[in-house]
Amino acid sequence: MKKILFLSLIISSIIVSCTQEKKSPIEGTWKLILGNPKLDDDTSFQTMVKWGQIKTWSKEYFTFVGHYDQDTISFDVFGGGTYTLNGDKYEEHVIYHNDKSYIGTKYKCILEIRNDTLFQKCRMDNNWKLQEDYGTEKYIRLK
Repeated sequence: MKKILFLSLIISSIIVSCTQEKKSPIEGTWKLILGNPKLDDDTSFQTMVKWGQIKTWSKEYFTFVGHYDQDTISFDVFGGGTYTLNGDKYEEHVIYHNDKSYIGTKYKCILEIRNDTLFQKCRMDNNWKLQEDYGTEKYIRLK
């Protein structure tokens, strides 16, 4: 009887673990630590602007919030929407944004994750090729 109970428990555990949905590697909250609006080696943005931003991904949705200061100008950014991730091809559909002109737009990016660091390169053409003036964002996963 103990053997049957033990085997039933093991089989149940295996079935439950097999039926659990696999979590996307980007799910969670990430802190933006590097943001270059142009090419990878452009550091002028980093030295000109004092800023902070976090971005959170769930199964289907993303959201971000941040604050930027440049000279005497200060502004908050926020937004969110849905996304799809297929391999390293990432596409956002903006539903909410502090700048209303972004609402309804779509952005294609290439994502790369190395351990707890996420790189997002944006400004893709329709064939998923980076445009010459692409931007790079670097995030670290928050625990």
